[in-house]
Amino acid sequence: MNTTFNISLHPEGSAAVADSVLSDAILRIKSIGLTLSALEWWTIEDFADHVADAVGARPYRWFDYCIPAALQYATIDRLRKPYQAKLAYIDSAPGDDGGTAIICLGGTVNSARRFDFLAADLSAAHRVISVDWPGRGRSGWLAQQSHYTPALLSLAVESLIDGLGLRRVTIVGSSLGGLIGMDIAARRPSLVNRVVLNDIGPEIPGGHRQRRAEAVSRYHLFQTPSDLFRRAGAAQKHDGPLSDAVRLHNIMGQTKRCDAGGGREYRHDPRTTQAYAEQVTKDINQWNDFHALQCPILLLHGEDSEVTPPEMVRRMQMVKSDSLTVVHVPLTGHTPALADRDATSVIGSWLAGVTLPAESTLPAPPTPTRLLFVDASPEAEAQPRTTTTAAILA
Repeated sequence: MNTTFNISLHPEGSAAVADSVLSDAILRIKSIGLTLSALEWWTIEDFADHVADAVGARPYRWFDYCIPAALQYATIDRLRKPYQAKLAYIDSAPGDDGGTAIICLGGTVNSARRFDFLAADLSAAHRVISVDWPGRGRSGWLAQQSHYTPALLSLAVESLIDGLGLRRVTIVGSSLGGLIGMDIAARRPSLVNRVVLNDIGPEIPGGHRQRRAEAVSRYHLFQTPSDLFRRAGAAQKHDGPLSDAVRLHNIMGQTKRCDAGGGREYRHDPRTTQAYAEQVTKDINQWNDFHALQCPILLLHGEDSEVTPPEMVRRMQMVKSDSLTVVHVPLTGHTPALADRDATSVIGSWLAGVTLPAESTLPAPPTPTRLLFVDASPEAEAQPRTTTTAAILA
């Protein structure tokens, strides 16, 4: 039976603190007569720095891993040679020798910064490590487009886990991160002791992935902060009623200053989106991996999600009736941001061994006050200065 889950832990999380800090910074700007539409990039970057400080965002670190010849697909045999690349990650407790950690893996276009709020709310009890996928964020680019495969992503994550000397990990996976997490947990049950699936199940229809590929393959140049705010409002419309502080932190983590022409652009190797577009023609089917999981599983299900329809959630419950806990996230699609206190508290409670109902629903989040961002609308969906990645690479 589905029940409403009442959060009774600390009432204020890192997102609420960041909201207050951002609100104060904006009020100071307004008090001297500046309008938000006239703000320049340096002011927005200053806002983002204040939010990052409020969250206690940790600096990036890097780990060298090896791309073996066997995973260099579409490279002719005589040219296949192992080479190294850098994997960027954020560690809430670097040097901790306890041997356990939470590994956070994001979606196709997410950065490790997306998990800063979760890390802040859990860091008192857990070491939290968040990863930038190869070719994205601060991670190094691979030698060829064909090397960006799910198998390589799993290898990179496992190399980091093993390289840091971790013996037992919990994997928190959003979308793509959940698929990679299931793969690792199914193959290495002695390593993974818990899995959190953030709005992802064992299958995704190819049609949805093709639509996603079309969206992420466009090149965006944000010439003004207003351009960025409109894009973030559209791109994050399925993540739930996020506050402006969360939206700002997430979108600034995904983008960087554009050297040519000013403005900002997404921080990634454009070949990653082309590789993704080539891989989406097939349906995802990882039911064998899901059946093989031997650990407790928490599914955070966006109630408005097209990726985890109710019939798939029910099938997952039938397959893992003794080990699956389902928590529905209202007013949210694909994927929950894992930033508000309700979401981080339920994850923390579950990790602490608190017995949750087999199926429950988080409280409906309040409608945030918009200070910077424009919520998704037909006008917001019309993107400035966009073209396909294929055109950029041509």
